[in-house]
Amino acid sequence: MKELPTKTPPRPGRILLNTQMLADEFNDMGWNFLLNSKDKTPSFRGFELYTGQEDLTDGLIYMLPKGGTKGFPVDSRPFVTTDSVFGAAPHIRSIKCTDPELLNALLQIFERYHQFEADINDVLMNSGSLNDLCAIGIRFFHNPLYIHDRMFTVIALPEYKEGMIQFERSESGSSIHIPLWLINDFKFDDAYIDTLTKHEAAIWGREEFPRNMRSLYVNIWDDQYYCGRLLINELDTPLKPGQFRLAEMFAEYVKIIMLKDMQHPQKIYSDYEDTVRMIIRGDEPDARDVNALLEILGWQENDAYVCLKLESQSADIQIKSDSALRSKLTAVFPRSFEFFHEQRLCMIINVTSDRRDGENIKAALGPLVRDSYMYCGISSPIKGLRRLRIGFDQTDITLRFIEFRRSRWTMLFSECAPYYMIRTLAHTMPPSDLVSEEIQDLRRMDKEKNTDYYNTLKTYLENERSIPRTSEALIIHRTTLQYRLEKIAQLTHLNLDDPDVRMYLALSFRILEYVDAVPSVEAQ
Repeated sequence: MKELPTKTPPRPGRILLNTQMLADEFNDMGWNFLLNSKDKTPSFRGFELYTGQEDLTDGLIYMLPKGGTKGFPVDSRPFVTTDSVFGAAPHIRSIKCTDPELLNALLQIFERYHQFEADINDVLMNSGSLNDLCAIGIRFFHNPLYIHDRMFTVIALPEYKEGMIQFERSESGSSIHIPLWLINDFKFDDAYIDTLTKHEAAIWGREEFPRNMRSLYVNIWDDQYYCGRLLINELDTPLKPGQFRLAEMFAEYVKIIMLKDMQHPQKIYSDYEDTVRMIIRGDEPDARDVNALLEILGWQENDAYVCLKLESQSADIQIKSDSALRSKLTAVFPRSFEFFHEQRLCMIINVTSDRRDGENIKAALGPLVRDSYMYCGISSPIKGLRRLRIGFDQTDITLRFIEFRRSRWTMLFSECAPYYMIRTLAHTMPPSDLVSEEIQDLRRMDKEKNTDYYNTLKTYLENERSIPRTSEALIIHRTTLQYRLEKIAQLTHLNLDDPDVRMYLALSFRILEYVDAVPSVEAQ
């Protein structure tokens, strides 16, 4: 869990308006007008009727009565008018209504915004929740809205409406979150990833997912720390241009409550991928983050997990751009947890709930990995979420072995574990000091006298001392094999009936085979 600095939450600002917000209101009234608004920054919190006064106040927009615009600095002060006067300052002119109608409208609009601000501040002053705040937002934006944190856990949802995302509830029922399949879509969607860089309000439109609605969203930032997102779903009323800036101001109030909650031990908002990466690095994550991760995935901490790591066979192919592969992986393993780590695509499969063993996982992955020109290393089942580091260490070992052999696309750690153990042994001391002296003597004799005792003993042990199978493997007569074995016994005095002797000889053969096969690796 990332440590957040303890700080005093910022003081609430004020809800200010710009000419676009007023234009939205006039549109709702059915009035025609001309809008000139180069500066979209909300800057005024009230209005004043211009009657020729020279002392004009900052932070106000002026209503110019028809025929009474003379002397007003139209190039520097914002204004609204039913007249056709033009100026360089932000303004709305030629409004098709009477001056009394415009005056009454302005009174009602600013009163409504002031009440909105008062209701929000009342929530803050009385230590209200994000749900309380969002309930006020729903009444003002006339659309359902909600907030999720970095973990896609929904932390504010005053009411659910038909047409919104079908949220999932945790097994304990204590929290709701964005569905995992949709999270996986988002994580690998370049358009969605781009939205995580935004510091201003924007639209997640119909061309993106979900396609049945648009949403106005604002990312919640604490300096450069992404805390979550406010979303306003376009379900009841059309979204309006002026609501972009209004949503940004509303999000500042959201941040105030979130920062206050972050100082409460039960309300830390953290990135669930960061929690997994901490475990993989061998760090100790906060227990709250682990519990939140388990809850959102519906897993148990002591379940069995299989770890997978995929990488491209070619430096020219970027695995992150292979959306077809990711879509297929999600379809084959719908409850898996996928993330990028160190330029590789990683997966965690809960085999306690998925009920697939390594061979089944390997069989399902084989065609996908082959067609996508990838390599995939698969760990042995790992008992316990906090031991994932072991699983991903196994995937790294497996990938290195695949890259060396280049004979297959997908491999289980159990298939290369013996070679890993042998490699580890071969690095403890020089092979000549580690392996059996007797088989080294046989090897030297073969080179000097052109015999084949070394390979004969190796094949004999590999075939579990079966004379028929060994002679068949060596393509020699059984009598010839018997003769060679007798000579080996005379030269080495090895007791092949002793299982420990046989195990030592088998390891020695493997170590020498490994050293012969990978001199470049040993040189490193």
